[in-house]
Amino acid sequence: MSFTVRAVLGVFLLLPFLVESTECNENPGPGPGVAHNEVGGNGSTVWPWQIYKSSSFTPPVMDITTNGKPLAPGYIVTTQSDFSAVPAIKAPAPLIMTDTGELVWNGPILNATNLFVQTYENQQVLHYWSGLSTAGGNVGHGYGNVTILDTSYNVIATVCPHVELNIPGNQTFDCIVDIHESFLTDRNTMLVSVYNATPIDLSPIGGPVHGWGFDCLFLEVDPKTNDVLFTWSAQDHVPITHTHQPRNGAGANESFPFDWFHINSVVNIGDNYLVNGRHTWETYLVDSKGNIIWTINGDTGGDFGLLPEDAHFRWQHHSRPHNVSNSSVSISWFNNNNQAFDNGTNPTVGLELLLPLPPSNLSSASVQTIRHLVDAKDNLYVDSQGSYEVDLYGTGNGFITYGEIPVMKEFGPDTSGADVRWTGRVGGDNLVQLYRGYKQIWHGNPTGKPSLVVEKNNATDCPAAYGYVSWNGATDVTAWAVYEGSSSGNLTKAGDVGFKGFETKFNVDADARYVQVAAVVNGTETTKSEVQRLGI
Repeated sequence: MSFTVRAVLGVFLLLPFLVESTECNENPGPGPGVAHNEVGGNGSTVWPWQIYKSSSFTPPVMDITTNGKPLAPGYIVTTQSDFSAVPAIKAPAPLIMTDTGELVWNGPILNATNLFVQTYENQQVLHYWSGLSTAGGNVGHGYGNVTILDTSYNVIATVCPHVELNIPGNQTFDCIVDIHESFLTDRNTMLVSVYNATPIDLSPIGGPVHGWGFDCLFLEVDPKTNDVLFTWSAQDHVPITHTHQPRNGAGANESFPFDWFHINSVVNIGDNYLVNGRHTWETYLVDSKGNIIWTINGDTGGDFGLLPEDAHFRWQHHSRPHNVSNSSVSISWFNNNNQAFDNGTNPTVGLELLLPLPPSNLSSASVQTIRHLVDAKDNLYVDSQGSYEVDLYGTGNGFITYGEIPVMKEFGPDTSGADVRWTGRVGGDNLVQLYRGYKQIWHGNPTGKPSLVVEKNNATDCPAAYGYVSWNGATDVTAWAVYEGSSSGNLTKAGDVGFKGFETKFNVDADARYVQVAAVVNGTETTKSEVQRLGI
């Protein structure tokens, strides 16, 4: 039996959040604490957003449906951006949220993609791309940098490699990393995608001999120095005839290069690299010298021979290896199955295949389908972006983010996708996009102070005032210790209130003039807020 939490009715009509009533007496004390947030939104194209007293952040309301079965641990880690010229979100930013829709961390307000938790120098880190996303005839990539944060949200590196690119329109950018990939390897380097406009012979596909195309590159970069340690070029290794992308006039001049390959993911497997070409329907294993070891093709199977009927993929994103051995490897994709010109013909699926190693190009299928996840009750047809995570923390659950459709789903271990355990939406179709989204375990310990606001209660009921406290990015707070007094230098503890989500509301005594709170972590009081004066 399904039930809905904070469900959006239609697209923009929202049921308000329920805030617990607070009973009090003449000297109420801080009380148990209650969750506090309100909803903004006026029925326009902008998706409803959450509002707090102690913070100016305005994260989206998450429309959630769940069937009540166990979910994997972890937070929702993603970014939002407008998909059209119509304002569709209140404030784009990297976001960490709970699977019940509570904000955990709101990053800076900027155009970002690919927020992701990884390990760097044996420490958990968070990183995201930010910069300019391209539009018009060259839509679909970007120019920017990657910011790496430690668990206290301090910037420890900014990835901005020292390379020169030919950019359409003679534009220049301080940093040239593309939006698609930013992946930290197990050797403490980062793999990033880059798009370079370059001359190319397009005559094999009916274009001009002296044409222009995007040479899709990936770079391996040292985050500390921004030195480029390795470069791979699709144009040097893949025939342009492998493309399935219609040219539609692209490539005739330098201002409108033909994006025939469209690199959108790359990770390392030891000294080798797994590279994905969306427009060739192919994923490649590349060695440390840049040579292609083998190719899996979503139509023909490539070096692996015929594919099972449910193993074909097209226009795919987010290729990732799993369970690598000398005899086999499984690879997962967010299988878009659609491009803009044929959207709606094939449901988008989460796909995982088991490939024998070395490749076996037999007359019968050698590839096995591990999972083919599609929500039969809610088929989605996605022609851009997206991600798929397999076996979340050993639960067998899968997590899919649907890119241009701002929906995320957690599937149970069922290999067909029949068991959709959780669905979250944070925007309107074709208005808001989520490039990728993940469910990941993260421990954040901010270096700043908790934010505290104390306001007089103008209603006739007591208490005389309320306090509102939040601490952006803190994941391990269990309670707040409340201190009150008649002067800033004479505060005594009034009691503890339980942690109630991003912002906790609590009572303030009638005779208090100054208030301060301390975060309680593992039973110990830690960082304190500034002392706030109550003007009554």
